[in-house]
Amino acid sequence: MGTIRLSRLIDKINERFGTEFTDADQLFFDQIAEAAIGDETLQQAAQVNPDDKFALVFNRVLESLFVERLEQNEEIFAQFMHNPEFQGVIKNSLIRDVYRRLRDNAQKLMAAESVVPYES
Repeated sequence: MGTIRLSRLIDKINERFGTEFTDADQLFFDQIAEAAIGDETLQQAAQVNPDDKFALVFNRVLESLFVERLEQNEEIFAQFMHNPEFQGVIKNSLIRDVYRRLRDNAQKLMAAESVVPYES
C-alpha cells in the first residue's frame, strides 16, 4: 500500500477532482495532521492497534478536526463534507500519514525510555 505524502495531497486532489487548491490550502491539511498527531486518543489508538483498527478511531476524530477548522478553509470543508470520493482520498492519505508518524513517535519514546543511563 503506497503512501501519499501530504505535500503531494493537493496535487492529487487537483488532478483527480479538477479543483484549483494551492500550496496555501496544503497548510490546512498540515494543520489537520498536526492536530491529529497531538490527539491523545489517536496516540493511544496507534500504539495498540493495527492500521485498519486505527482508521476506525481516526475517522471519528477527523470530522471533528475539520469542523473545528471550518472557518480556515470553507471550500475544502464543503468538498470534504459533501463529496464522498473527495472525503475518501483525504481520509486515506491522512490516516496513513498520521498512523505512521504516531507509530514512529511511540517507537522513539519507547526506545528512549528503555535506555538506562550508566552510573559509575
